[in-house]
Amino acid sequence: MKRFLFLLMTLMMSSSMMAQTTEELNAMLAELNVDSMQATVAELQQYQRCTFYGTRDAAEYLVGKMQQYGLQNVKIDSFYSWLYDAHIYNVRGFISGTENPDSIVLVGAHYDKLIRDTNGDTLTTLLGGVDDNAAGVALILEVARVLNNHHFSPRITVEFIALDAHEMGMFGSSVDAVDRLPHSEYVKLMLNNDRIAYDPQNLHMMTILWYENAMQERSDAALMFESFSQLIPIMMDVAGNLPESQQEDAYNYSRYGFPAVSFRETTLSPFHHTVNDVMDNCSFFNVVELAKVNMTMIVHYAFHDVFSLPDGIASYTNENLPIAPNPTTSDVRIDLSSFTPGEMTVEVLNAQGQKLATHKVNETCPTISLRTYPSGLYFVKVYGPHQLLGTSKILKW
Repeated sequence: MKRFLFLLMTLMMSSSMMAQTTEELNAMLAELNVDSMQATVAELQQYQRCTFYGTRDAAEYLVGKMQQYGLQNVKIDSFYSWLYDAHIYNVRGFISGTENPDSIVLVGAHYDKLIRDTNGDTLTTLLGGVDDNAAGVALILEVARVLNNHHFSPRITVEFIALDAHEMGMFGSSVDAVDRLPHSEYVKLMLNNDRIAYDPQNLHMMTILWYENAMQERSDAALMFESFSQLIPIMMDVAGNLPESQQEDAYNYSRYGFPAVSFRETTLSPFHHTVNDVMDNCSFFNVVELAKVNMTMIVHYAFHDVFSLPDGIASYTNENLPIAPNPTTSDVRIDLSSFTPGEMTVEVLNAQGQKLATHKVNETCPTISLRTYPSGLYFVKVYGPHQLLGTSKILKW
């Protein structure tokens, strides 16, 4: 028994160091949540102001959200624009790399907004700004939330950045890119999400805007669309030379030498910069599907080739527990009729092998509740008085 427990602990430690398997990646993708992103958009609207730049309140909200979702060293980069007589606030949070923490995959979206009336005059209102670009901010926060829920342990650092002053000549990304120039070799990829939620005909298409120094990265992004999402990737020809590509924050990183790819809705919203840019005119299905592309690109560049991840967690490969329903949305029933009657112990573990609950049972078909757990991959282990009797995987929707 001691030898078995030692081997089990060794395998669990090994899987934890690996951080991700195919099953774990699929569980993370399944956990990306529309309601969570819509709630973030609704919250963010309270802090956005209709100006060319964000506010300290909005930046502080984003700091709190990043900290809530487990990002490390969350900070505000504040700088002053003499041209606009305004303070600018970029917000940054990190998942530190275990092997090369100085190398970075950068995932961004701008959070400032601009709303005009029919005469072109700037308005002060909490309405608008969902497609441009609260949905993009909600996407990067949701990806951060799920990665941290699963204790994602990348080899290089993943940085999430909420950019300010996009509506002020992309000033926030320009300053950030310049500040990174002394260490430009460490930025492996910049992913940008801007205007990603409009799809009135449910075509489920998304445009990839790319730049000449990111040929491999744009191809990898297209592959992630096809393999992990329900969106159809639309690849612009020589996009880096098009004016629309040069209006994305990714362009500032590209022109300073950083490999960059930007995602944008294929049918551009007619509600851009108006009070009608609201959730009712947006497709959060597309936002969730694009979040899957962002997540797989992060795993691919910061951890491991997603197409050669190992299958399963070695310590749980011998499954012999009949469990139904599986997948489940709340409760599961475990068939223990093949074992000698008596008191047994049922343990529920998450995908990292961390014990979440322990139940003492006597019946042959006990019910175990997962309804309070977030969507994802779980494991059940059943013990008799002196030994492990069986294990099984459960997918919670």
